[in-house]
Amino acid sequence: MLRIGTWRSAESLDVVVCAWRDSGPGHLETGIKLIYGMGRPVPELPGLRTGSRVARGAEEIAEALFQGLDVVITAPGCCPAAPVVAAGMWHYGWTRSDVGALAGATVAGLVLAAQRGPCSAEIRRDGRSSLDGDVTTTAVRDYLAARFSGGHYRTPEVTVPLESVHLSQEAPTRILISPFAATQ
Repeated sequence: MLRIGTWRSAESLDVVVCAWRDSGPGHLETGIKLIYGMGRPVPELPGLRTGSRVARGAEEIAEALFQGLDVVITAPGCCPAAPVVAAGMWHYGWTRSDVGALAGATVAGLVLAAQRGPCSAEIRRDGRSSLDGDVTTTAVRDYLAARFSGGHYRTPEVTVPLESVHLSQEAPTRILISPFAATQ
């Protein structure tokens, strides 16, 4: 399972990625990664490996995570969904051929970036996600409709058609985002 949470500072949206493998043989593997939006100094984080290169998109963020960095800095103007897509690439090993999973992570990333208060998401291997926070399907649908130019949202990895986004309210503060039709 992959869990992602966000918080906002005055200058940026910061993402915390917590991942663990809870199936299969062997010991439990965990990892915590921080992805900071550039615009303010990164605090001293003793014991964590911080990258010196600024990542400009999901593939560059994922590459830094694969290299073992614990803290990755993103460029201004980076796609708001990129940290979530990158976390899925790092945790699940997604490639550009995993268009459904990439599309799901893209939508989850957009929704996380739009939240004003604390919000977290559980991202599944197939890209479905559950979001917890001050979220409703109506608010999310309205937000996505405004972000999807011409009914589509394009990233370097995937193009997501708005009509493929399915939302359901699982609880008063939890929504499920599920199956996607997407293209590269």
